[in-house]
Formats: sequence, C-alpha cells, structure tokens
Amino acid sequence: MKLNGAVSVRAAREEVWQIFMDPAQLCRVVPGCEEARRLDDTHYEALLAVKIQFMTIRARAHGTLLEAREPEHLVAEMVGEPLAMAGAFRSHLVVDLIPIAGGTEVRYTIELSMLGRLASLGEAIIRATANRLASQFASNVAQLFSAQVREDGQS
Repeated sequence: MKLNGAVSVRAAREEVWQIFMDPAQLCRVVPGCEEARRLDDTHYEALLAVKIQFMTIRARAHGTLLEAREPEHLVAEMVGEPLAMAGAFRSHLVVDLIPIAGGTEVRYTIELSMLGRLASLGEAIIRATANRLASQFASNVAQLFSAQVREDGQS
C-alpha cells in the first residue's frame, strides 16, 4: 500500500529537518508513537500504539535511516512486530523538504506492507487506518510549527 501527501509549515527547512532527525521530537508528530530513541547515527527504536477500529495494536519497531541529504531529503525504513499478535509490518518512508514562500513544504511517500494476522485484518481497514494516520501526521507537523511560530512571535 502506498500513500502520498504534503503539508506546508511556516518554518525554515533546516528547522523541519531537525525535527525529523530528533527521535523525541519526531515521536511527538507520529500518531501512536509512545516513545522513540536513537541507538546510533542511523538506527532507532520505537514503541507504537495504533488504534484500528475496535482494538489497539502495540508494536516495537526498529528504524533505519537509509539516506539523508541535509536539509532536503531523507529515506527511512521501519520494521516492527506487534507485541500481542502474530505478524509484522514494514514501512518505507521518503521525505522531501521543499522551500516555499514563508516556509517549507513537507512531501512524503509511505509504502506499507504487512504480514500474518496484521495483513488478515483486511486491506480496506488497513488503508482507512493508514490514511487517517497519514492525515494526523500532517496535521501534527503543521500544529507543531504553528505553535513554535506563535511562541517565537510572543517572545
């Protein structure tokens, strides 16, 4: 399953880049992220909790930063397994930060695949959940930077 989207924020792309490179900050904008930490320069670990219809799936995930061209382009991959369900998931994320008047456009593509019981939930349910999460991610990124802009403006 492939999802594409974009969100415009009122921040320089260097500021946006720093959010994507800091696991704690990134966790604030990724829906369902409960904790995230850097293991080394290119490896991360996270605990996720994603609500899918009538249940919440908790998973431990390991991420790898595959490509990084500061401050414009990154490619990352995340592989995880639910804690209480058979199955696994893999997501491939591409983010491009494009300078625009007054800020940055964050363009993203997410390719998601699932195995085992996760996959058996059905593509319609998974697609609806993935679309909801992608929309929440974009909204969270926009809110993070609008809050920072307001805070900076009040200082």
